[in-house]
Amino acid sequence: MSERIPGADGAFKLDSATVSGAGADTSLQAESAGILLETRDLTKYFGGKKRLFEAAPRIVKAVDGVDISIRKGETLGLVGESGCGKSTLGRTILGLLPKTSGSVFFAGREISDLPRKEARQLKQRMQIVFQDPYGSLNPRMTVLDLVRAPLDVFGIGTKAEKEERVAAMLRQVGMGAHQLNRYPHEFSGGQRQRIGIARALILQPEFVVCDEPVSALDVSVRAQVLNLMAGLQKELGLTYLFISHDLSVVKHISDRVAVMYLGRIVEITGKRELYAKPLHPYTQALLSAIPKPSAQAKQQRNRCALKGDVPSSYAMPPGCRFHPRCPKAIELCSREVPLLRGLGPDHQVACHLA
Repeated sequence: MSERIPGADGAFKLDSATVSGAGADTSLQAESAGILLETRDLTKYFGGKKRLFEAAPRIVKAVDGVDISIRKGETLGLVGESGCGKSTLGRTILGLLPKTSGSVFFAGREISDLPRKEARQLKQRMQIVFQDPYGSLNPRMTVLDLVRAPLDVFGIGTKAEKEERVAAMLRQVGMGAHQLNRYPHEFSGGQRQRIGIARALILQPEFVVCDEPVSALDVSVRAQVLNLMAGLQKELGLTYLFISHDLSVVKHISDRVAVMYLGRIVEITGKRELYAKPLHPYTQALLSAIPKPSAQAKQQRNRCALKGDVPSSYAMPPGCRFHPRCPKAIELCSREVPLLRGLGPDHQVACHLA
C-alpha cells in the first residue's frame, strides 16, 4: 500500500510503493479505468420489526438500489431534500452503517464484506468530515488529542512523531501549532470545522465523505472552508463525495452532481450539464428554487412549484417515487419504476419522459 509522508514544509507527499496482496489485479484495473469508488445496487433499510396492532412491519428504505461511481481525484456532489438518504448513503459506503444488500467497491475491490483485519486497514484510506463542528468534537479533549486520536487508534508513530504530524496537519488547514493545547469551546465554528478536517486527513486518506461540512457555518466563513477543501484536494490528491442540500455550494466545488430523491438517484451528470440542461422534473424544480441576486434574474426565472408533500418513508408510492408531486407525470409513472439510463455523454436520468 502506498504511503504519504510529511515533507519539510509540512505538506503530505506521496511516497513510492508497490501494490501487493489479494485483489491487486482488480485494483490496478480500477485505477487504470479511473474509478476509485463504486456502488452497485446498494441498499440500507431501517426497521423491520412488527409493532403491536400493525398489519405489517414498518420499513424505511433510506437507500434503495443506488449505483454511483466516483473517479479518482474528482468531487461528486450529492444533493437532495432533507431526509432523502444522502447522509445514510455516505455512512453506508464507509461501513459506519451496515448495508442491507448490494456492493461497495474501492479501487476495484469489493469491500463491504472484508475480513475484520483488512477492513480495519481500509478505514485508513476512507474518512469522513461531519456536518456539525460543535457536536463532532469531544469538548473534554484538546486539539492535539482530537487530531492525534486516529493515529493512536492505528498505532502510527511515536509520541513525538504524532505531535509533529498533528502540527504539520494543522498548518495545512490554516491553524497554528500554538493552538494544540486548546479546547474546542475556545474556537469559532469555522475553526472547529478546520480541526475536523485535520482529524479526517491525518491518516492521509484517498477518499473522503464530506457530510454537509459547511451547512452549520456562517455564510461569511463557508467560502473559506470550501476553498480550503478544494486546495487540499489538489495538494493531496483527494477524492470527495460532497453531500449537501445547497445547490450553489455543490456547483462551486463539484465536478459531477448526483440528485437523490427518497433513497434513489434520479439524475447524475457533470455540473455544467446539470445546471444548464436538467432533464429530470425534480432536478428542474430544485434548480428553479435557487435564490437569484438580481431583480431581473428573478423575473427571468421559470419557477417550478411542486404540488403536495414528500411521501412518507414508511409508505413509498408505487412506480416513480416522484410521480405524486411531478407536474409532468403520466399514467405510466404511477405503475412502473423508471431505471437510471444514459441520455447523453456521461448523463444518466431515471425518468420515463426524459
